[in-house]
Amino acid sequence: MNLVDILQFIGIPVLVASLVMVFSWKFLPGIRVQPLGALIAVGASSVIAFSLQEGIPNIPPSQKWHWLVVTVALVSLCACLYPLCRKFDERIVLQATIAGIIAAVLMQFPSQSGFMIRCIVFLMVLVVSISLRRFTIPPWHMFVVSWLILAGLSILALQSSFAKLAFYAGAMSAVAASMCLLQLLKPREIKSIQMIFGVLIVGCSLCGFAYDQNETVFKLAWFLPMVGLPVSAIVYLLLKHPKKRALISLATVFVLVATSVLVSVVGSAPADEMWP
Repeated sequence: MNLVDILQFIGIPVLVASLVMVFSWKFLPGIRVQPLGALIAVGASSVIAFSLQEGIPNIPPSQKWHWLVVTVALVSLCACLYPLCRKFDERIVLQATIAGIIAAVLMQFPSQSGFMIRCIVFLMVLVVSISLRRFTIPPWHMFVVSWLILAGLSILALQSSFAKLAFYAGAMSAVAASMCLLQLLKPREIKSIQMIFGVLIVGCSLCGFAYDQNETVFKLAWFLPMVGLPVSAIVYLLLKHPKKRALISLATVFVLVATSVLVSVVGSAPADEMWP
């Protein structure tokens, strides 16, 4: 990974997401359409982050891992419709259910095509999306958590020599960080954005696990960051002190992400080629 690669594969998606969000401040001022800014920014940057490396994916994709970006794009498109429809606007569980069904049907990684596996994928997306942000959890907290987890998954991908996934997850981690800064600078309504990050986190975890050449128990490190989400959400909801509960819940995620990276470093074996 050199500076040119970082500027191209990570810098461009961050720039696009930031510009879309800034322009939305002017062109989407109404409270009802405000969420579209973040939804379009994250969805578009996801496609760009992938296309810079692989080009626009074919339908059906030529490689199984390409289904990841197709799934994220479709969930993003659906999420853009929710703010415009009162029946879906406030129903987080229903939105997460739809995202879970889309992910379970579309994502097709090696050794993950059985019916029971797809049911597990559905449950993962459902739990992760709901855990990312209920109405009691502020937007900045969701962005920070997404940033931490996707950054950890990017490091895991590097450890397993999956450079393309590393750049993709790294780009979306940086996008989450930029969205957090912009949200703190100018707070906006961002309903439904957790559905996109939920699919990103689950998808990158499953994709990395499927292509990881390490056949030992250390492969389970891919799921540790994801486990931190429901745990951190429970911690946040149980604690009453505003500052303490935010810090402790973030610390919970950080510990699990750091543990997964450490486990991956300890258990990784040198690979001869980049995946896939």
